[in-house]
Amino acid sequence: MKLRPEEKVKLKAAHDADLKLYLEKIGLLEDLKNGKLRCSFCDCVLTFDNVRGVSKINGKLKPFCQKKECCLEKLKKKFIHI
Repeated sequence: MKLRPEEKVKLKAAHDADLKLYLEKIGLLEDLKNGKLRCSFCDCVLTFDNVRGVSKINGKLKPFCQKKECCLEKLKKKFIHI
């Protein structure tokens, strides 16, 4: 999916130092620390080194990794509502 230049995308970013606090706040920190958190798209085990973000899709928290394919899949879910 390619965005046209005139389309705007709102990005929210967190500094690595804030990542632990954010994950704790949404209840995912312990699962990440214990190797129980998985990418919602490719099912790989998420770590502090490869976690890219967390989206809310259909009311559920969906963590995803930094793989290009997973980031693109996340964008599809964000912009295409089926």
